[in-house]
Amino acid sequence: MYSLKIDSSHLNFSAAHFITFAGKCERLHGHNYAVDVYLEGGLTEDGYVFDFVELKRHVKTLCDSLDHRFLLPLNNEHFHVIRGNGEVEIRVQGRRYVFPKQDVFALPVINITAECLAEYLAKELFRTMDACENLTVIQFGVEEAPGQAASYRIETGQSEQTS
Repeated sequence: MYSLKIDSSHLNFSAAHFITFAGKCERLHGHNYAVDVYLEGGLTEDGYVFDFVELKRHVKTLCDSLDHRFLLPLNNEHFHVIRGNGEVEIRVQGRRYVFPKQDVFALPVINITAECLAEYLAKELFRTMDACENLTVIQFGVEEAPGQAASYRIETGQSEQTS
């Protein structure tokens, strides 16, 4: 079994969010997130697990989609979301936030935590990658601050191929 990892200064994004936890809602704030990706698998017939250039391109595209946006968790039961007039209004625990529609990126998660972001990004990466039949593991890490990171691991169910 072989593996590779990418983490690079250009694989990052800045975004605003707030989370609900233990019956509370934190204040709106942002992070400069950094990401890393770890892959395991057999070698392709060309002798690599996955092309570094292509992998960085996929990950950069994902990061760019979240960059400089407000991240909205669609599956959070505490958020009441109203869309209209080119705006997204969010009501939560007596607070009201209104954002321009183009500044909001809605994700199918329960909260905008590093854990949920890692899961979303890992699944999106797997969904958008071509020629990954040899991969057995895709792991996506999200660091929201130095020393604070989470990761999500997908075991693809693909069989190992070696050349």
